[in-house]
Amino acid sequence: MNESEKFKINTARDALSLLSIKMYEKFGEKVLPDIEEVWHKLGSSIGENMRKGMSDNGLASAGQLFIDAGRKRGAKIDTIELTDDKLHIKAYRCALGLKGRGRDLCHAVMGCDRGIFEGATGGKVRLQIEQTVAANDDCCEVIIKT
Repeated sequence: MNESEKFKINTARDALSLLSIKMYEKFGEKVLPDIEEVWHKLGSSIGENMRKGMSDNGLASAGQLFIDAGRKRGAKIDTIELTDDKLHIKAYRCALGLKGRGRDLCHAVMGCDRGIFEGATGGKVRLQIEQTVAANDDCCEVIIKT
């Protein structure tokens, strides 16, 4: 049984992740822009809904909501920096089943997180992936800047 067959589908997000994995396995790099576009649209929608419940639309507020939601789902997340200019976090597992699947697929799927923060803050953000378990690093280290 391969890794994608072990990945449990409990939500629509899980299903999209599995579909992304399968499309990347089947079609390779040429499908990555499409994967990123779809994930970004999902993230934007999530972020816009988050924004409705936020008292302010700064990166720090959106970041704290994002971290809290991840921890509620059982993720171990270390906050390195959290300001209205920068969110720097480390997480220790991929909730989307990308472990060992490669940096390029991770980058495409992380279009979701970029979309979440753009939707929540109402502005563009830059997302840097310093480390990723998708590339067999020890953790996922992500920096988001306004």
